[in-house]
Amino acid sequence: AGGGILGALALWKENVDREFEGLEPCPVCYAVLCPRTHALPRLECGTCKNRFHSGCLYKWFSTSGQSKCVICQQPWSGTKL
Repeated sequence: AGGGILGALALWKENVDREFEGLEPCPVCYAVLCPRTHALPRLECGTCKNRFHSGCLYKWFSTSGQSKCVICQQPWSGTKL
C-alpha cells in the first residue's frame, strides 16, 4: 500500500480481510497488520495467548517501565510465532 488516502484505504481493507480470515488484531494498536511494517502480530503471551506486534509490545514495555503482558498483566513469558 502506498501513501495518502488510497494507501490508507488499501491498508484498512487488508486489515478487514484478515479479520474475516479469523486473525485477531493486536490489543495495543487494534490492527491485524502493523500500521508501520504491515506485519502480523507474532508475539504470543504464554499466559493469556493474546498476540502482539513486536513494535507495539516493545513500546508498551518501554512506556510502562514493566515487562508485563498488556492484557493479563503477568510477567512476559511469550513466544515468537
